[in-house]
Amino acid sequence: MPHFSNQLMSNCALSSLSTDCIRKHRRLPSEVRIEQILCAALVEFSQHGFTSARMEDIAQRAELSKGGLYAHFKSKESIFEALLLKRLTPRFNNQQWVLSGGNSLNEAIESFIDHLYSQLGDPDVIATLKLLLTESRRVPHLVDFWRREVIDKYLAEQQALLKAAADNGHLRHSAFLDDAALLMAPALYGAIWQMIFDEATASATIDSLRRAHMRMLHELLVP
Repeated sequence: MPHFSNQLMSNCALSSLSTDCIRKHRRLPSEVRIEQILCAALVEFSQHGFTSARMEDIAQRAELSKGGLYAHFKSKESIFEALLLKRLTPRFNNQQWVLSGGNSLNEAIESFIDHLYSQLGDPDVIATLKLLLTESRRVPHLVDFWRREVIDKYLAEQQALLKAAADNGHLRHSAFLDDAALLMAPALYGAIWQMIFDEATASATIDSLRRAHMRMLHELLVP
């Protein structure tokens, strides 16, 4: 199993420990329970695969009864969908590409890079990406929904804002205006590197990649 699996289980263990102090208050807020379930499901899916993972094992890992689990999620598919929406929804605010000249482009680039590479440092995100790659053919309708409703809309908004900024002279016309997904492509390469290689090798590559990615965006976007 890739090196991030141990980190993932450590994160989930810490998540469970964080609720020990409030265990006497068994009725935790719904959002806390859902996060516990998603964390447990990510471990089960990563260890056993989507098909072999069982709802009762997810419930046990989340320290819930089966009824408690079904109160939040009716099936493994609904949990998988929630994982995609929670872990793989871009969090960068596209409105930062609404540029006003001055140093705003440099600030937007730095903020974008910070966001991307902080995501690469989150083992939950990497584990969910791996799950997406390995299990997408088993739940294509869920993956298509995530792509249409999250990724396509996010990239369309980003591309429109980049084009408007270029038309206003705040950034250079480049291939990024044809496909905004190119902005994050090097980071996706870094994510694949993390899935394949040991932590030391991946970390060294990610550090170098981040610097090169930053330089590339400055060279191709700054007018």
